[in-house]
Amino acid sequence: MIDIIGEADKDPLGTMMLDYLNGNKDVFVEVDSTTLDMWTMKGETMFRSYSEMDEMERIALQLCKGRTLDAGAGSGSHSLYLQDNDMEVDALDISPGCIEVMAKREVKSIIHQNLFSLTGKKYTTILMLMNGLGICGTLDGCNLFLQFIKTILEEGGQVIADSTDLGSLYDDAGKSGSTPDRYFGETEFVMKYQRITSDPFNWLYLDFRTLKTLVDFNGLQCEQIMKDTSGKYLARIFF
Repeated sequence: MIDIIGEADKDPLGTMMLDYLNGNKDVFVEVDSTTLDMWTMKGETMFRSYSEMDEMERIALQLCKGRTLDAGAGSGSHSLYLQDNDMEVDALDISPGCIEVMAKREVKSIIHQNLFSLTGKKYTTILMLMNGLGICGTLDGCNLFLQFIKTILEEGGQVIADSTDLGSLYDDAGKSGSTPDRYFGETEFVMKYQRITSDPFNWLYLDFRTLKTLVDFNGLQCEQIMKDTSGKYLARIFF
């Protein structure tokens, strides 16, 4: 599990977003993966408005109810939409730069903390977007996540999250993973912005069938809300 980032020189994403907020509109973070081709995360993408979000994000936001935890809130775009629609929302992120960005954007309730160390609060909805289930890191981490959410969800609560089925990138043999002991959706990332490089961290892309198996094993229920042609899907996990 990813712990909070304590130093700016280990926070490329947060630093990039602060630069964007301060007027540098061409900034982006490079993302390097052990199993996938490298890509970039543009500043403008991280600050998109509700009208600029895709259909899946908009549906996810409409499904939120009650007190909501926006886990991995980033720039706070999802939290701001919920806040502007009179919902009670806590915006949680591990990045100090993201925390500063959200404060500047006037997100009302901000938590600089690792999701898995959160205690003492109960939520009706946990929102996890932008491949939000990725923070579980591994299949074992997803099992721990499914056990943990029972401690912070109200009775009748829900998790609204997205992930991506990478199965189309692999043949049947490859789905066992690049190594015998690794699920094909487990990878490791490093983010880079200018001279700032993150520590390596695990990230998980989870196909829905495997998610449902883990959810069932942990005594919960789930449903697939929608799926697009790229393999990205939106799921709801609930008691």
